[in-house]
Amino acid sequence: MLEIKNLSLSFQNNYKVFQNINIKVKRNKVTLLTGKSGCGKSSLLMCITGVIPDIIEGNISGEIIYKGENIENKGVKTVSGEIGYMFQDPDSQLCTFTVEDEIAFGLENIKVDPSHMDNIIDEVLDRIGIKHLKKRQLNQLSGGEKQKVALASILALDPEVILMDEPTANLDPKSTIEIINLIKDLRDNFGKTILIVEHKIDEFSEIIDDVIWFEKDQAKNIDKESFIQSYKSESTLPTVNKKQSNKEKVLEAKEIYFAYNKYINVLKNVSFSLYKGEIAAIIGPNGAGKSTLSKILMGLLKVEKGNILIKGRNIRDINPRELGESMGLVFQNPEHQFIKMTVEKEMALSLEIRKQNSETIKNTVDSYLSMFDLDDHRLSNPFSLSQGQKRRLSTASMMINGQSILILDEPTYGQDRVNLKELINLLYKINSQGTSILMITHDMDMVLNCCDRVIQLENGEVKYEGSPKNMKENIFV
Repeated sequence: MLEIKNLSLSFQNNYKVFQNINIKVKRNKVTLLTGKSGCGKSSLLMCITGVIPDIIEGNISGEIIYKGENIENKGVKTVSGEIGYMFQDPDSQLCTFTVEDEIAFGLENIKVDPSHMDNIIDEVLDRIGIKHLKKRQLNQLSGGEKQKVALASILALDPEVILMDEPTANLDPKSTIEIINLIKDLRDNFGKTILIVEHKIDEFSEIIDDVIWFEKDQAKNIDKESFIQSYKSESTLPTVNKKQSNKEKVLEAKEIYFAYNKYINVLKNVSFSLYKGEIAAIIGPNGAGKSTLSKILMGLLKVEKGNILIKGRNIRDINPRELGESMGLVFQNPEHQFIKMTVEKEMALSLEIRKQNSETIKNTVDSYLSMFDLDDHRLSNPFSLSQGQKRRLSTASMMINGQSILILDEPTYGQDRVNLKELINLLYKINSQGTSILMITHDMDMVLNCCDRVIQLENGEVKYEGSPKNMKENIFV
């Protein structure tokens, strides 16, 4: 069905992404493409679909055989109707204003009769469970909702092959199960061939047919059962014996109300506290208002009603510079943080703003580049990194400031297990040094193993606040 022969990719300055890759993707199978963050998995998918070099410049050699024809270097138009591609970052894929328009856009490009479009749009929205979002504006959706819209826009085209780059990265546990069941249905009942890049191995293990292990200099089919057993044996997250956090409130939300417009109430009477020295998590289904709440806590969005207190002071009385020195936010989409042209300069920016001397800046940046496995990319443009590397850069460039409060929106996004463990250990380290951490996450394994307390949002309200171990079992689904 799809075969890659001796494929190599490099970018400007002769940076080699991968060399002489050979893989086969079988018809009507679900194939997992896995490997360390930054090894080139997403780049390979973009080569297959023609995004590289048609949209993103790159030097490709080798063959991409689809149905017996070499489609390498033939561009997006050659395969757009037959090979669908769901980007890792949905914001990179969505290009219209509303959910309905986004799905119609693809249909218009393949010249579907307008009289048939409404039925197709309703069918795919219903299949993915987001029919209620049909008229919503894309910029008001959560990251998980955007992922579902991106998938709907692909399924509307009815491609024979579907490439999915971390399709559940921003999804809550219930939605993840729904998408996994959908993928199984696409294979079993619609005959689709599916190639997936995914780090949620446990969840996907039951539907995976084949596994391809990918590295810069090789890609090979490996035994599925051996891979899954090896993954499970190495997947335990690190824990630490912590001192009990005290009851000093460092961050407090009091009766917060927020709406984007009069029709969409996002947060309703939200109240909770973050205590000194603790690691707490905000969880909840997609669209519950978690990322919106993080922006409110940082003063990036103004509430209709309620108050945010930082160590007893109302956020309204704290100027932005002072606020930034005591509290940092790692955005859900790491690209929303980047403003410099190299990784090194991005990392150094906040230290320069605080007028650190050049030697201190250099030593600190070098240390953090090494800790976050980014040393080889110090001169790379942040936007050219893999999503996992972007997430590590966005986290490192905020942690480097040493604020007493750190908010992380989906810190595990795009991370393989090795980098995830390293990130958790780094969070433990800064927490032991006095940083209070509030993370927004769908990673329930991380919540149960790493967090002191959890706040569950649902329909814009706090449904639970307390110990993760005391939560009801069905709270995760």
